[in-house]
Amino acid sequence: MSEITKPLALEKKEMSVTYLHTMYSKNPTDSQLVDPQGRHINYLRLAVTDRCNFRCTYCMPEDGIDLKARDDIMRFQEMEHLLGLFLELGITKVRITGGEPFVRKGLSEFLIRINQFDKLKSINLTTNAYFMEDAISLFQKIKIDNINISLDSLDREIFYKITRRDDFEKVWGNIEKLLLTDLAIKINMVVIKGVNDSEIVEFSELAKNNKVEIRFIEQMPFNGGCFSSDILSAEEIIAILQNAYPRMMEYFKSSSTARIFEIPGFKGKLGVIAGHSRTFCSTCSRLRLTPEGILKTCLYDHGSVNLKDMLRSGRSDQEIKSAVKDAVSQRAKDGFESEQRALQKVHFSKKKLSMAQIGG
Repeated sequence: MSEITKPLALEKKEMSVTYLHTMYSKNPTDSQLVDPQGRHINYLRLAVTDRCNFRCTYCMPEDGIDLKARDDIMRFQEMEHLLGLFLELGITKVRITGGEPFVRKGLSEFLIRINQFDKLKSINLTTNAYFMEDAISLFQKIKIDNINISLDSLDREIFYKITRRDDFEKVWGNIEKLLLTDLAIKINMVVIKGVNDSEIVEFSELAKNNKVEIRFIEQMPFNGGCFSSDILSAEEIIAILQNAYPRMMEYFKSSSTARIFEIPGFKGKLGVIAGHSRTFCSTCSRLRLTPEGILKTCLYDHGSVNLKDMLRSGRSDQEIKSAVKDAVSQRAKDGFESEQRALQKVHFSKKKLSMAQIGG
């Protein structure tokens, strides 16, 4: 997986980024989930809550969102049951998301229990790091492959402007503690044009002396309100990085949503995710399960089926697995097709969606 070939010849001589290929084996998969494009699905993003202690401008309105009632949200036991069914279908990797996962009581015990699933090869977590101080010892005891931390500014005032919370010192202090461990850490920065885009290079420097992956994400239209398409694109972000680091090299990793870059002398890596441009769809191997149990085959779709409702109505495990297979068999070729299908649904309005409701 980590062996890198010699640089490929560049078609455009003016480009100074050197492209490298990562060598990887396309081993047969045990996944029973194969979509119409032949993509094998082995990755589930499981949102355990729609609640969050922050109010990030790109995620939800200042006064929050219409939260689901407790009975409308999956119980941890239901999540474990459904996760077991997904593992039988060939899912091997899960990412626990929210909202902010740690605002939900019982998360630590849930992580410990799913850590016992033999077929689950990779457990990952996305968090804003506010609650991390008490969780670090837990992470070092159980199987956590990587922790993605949402951090959108290194400036206290800009952090407050984005999150609407004056908690930068606490968050940064917890990140510093995490960086002292041997845990695999990724820091995600949603790039907001005219707000924090001037910090791109400063963020990149965090990867110089730390074994961390700094990832820059295009802003996406899931802020729970009206969305401005005036975004800084992935290509524009890469151009900024290329200008700052002329020796930056790219390598390709199978099924990665991010374009990954290395800089000579840096301990860590940089990544750029084209979440709005959707240039990675051809290799996407992910499904999403929202806090209320709705299966989504794409971030941009309207949702295929409510697995929680099926489970509570007494439907058999085989019926639930068949519903998952059926949803995957109708999966769109990319996020643009998913969005068009969703817009045809009467109940769907992308102006009202929040990333916290979808699962970040």
